[in-house]
Amino acid sequence: MAYDPSIFEAQRRRLLDAYAQQSALNAYQRLIGMGNAQRGITDLNERAFRTTMSGGLGEVPKLSSNYGRRGLQGQGVKSGVYQNALQNYASRRARDVGYAREDMGVLDRGYDITGRGYQSDLEGGLRDVESNKARQIAEDARALLNLR
Repeated sequence: MAYDPSIFEAQRRRLLDAYAQQSALNAYQRLIGMGNAQRGITDLNERAFRTTMSGGLGEVPKLSSNYGRRGLQGQGVKSGVYQNALQNYASRRARDVGYAREDMGVLDRGYDITGRGYQSDLEGGLRDVESNKARQIAEDARALLNLR
């Protein structure tokens, strides 16, 4: 078979196209995944202090009003029960936000690893194309030498 650079160029273009498609899909999945992860953190933060659409209270105001109705919280009242409940809530909320951020970091690293895998596949494929091209040139050169 005579050396035909268009064969190797077509292989190279297919590899680059596949890499571009995989990278674009990975970037889109990252965008969607990170948006969903951030939404979870935002929901945790908003749920703590905002009022609901139906006029209900957020978690902290609800906690305060529940203890206030029982006379355990309010102006001039120092209740250890209320303070303990508030500290427990703050600890749980900090833990949940921390877990959500950690999950977001793990998700982000996963997309990085996937992207590096695609890059590695591309580089390996391009090396194979160059190797096949060099082998074809060497075979053609050997065939020409044998014609002498």
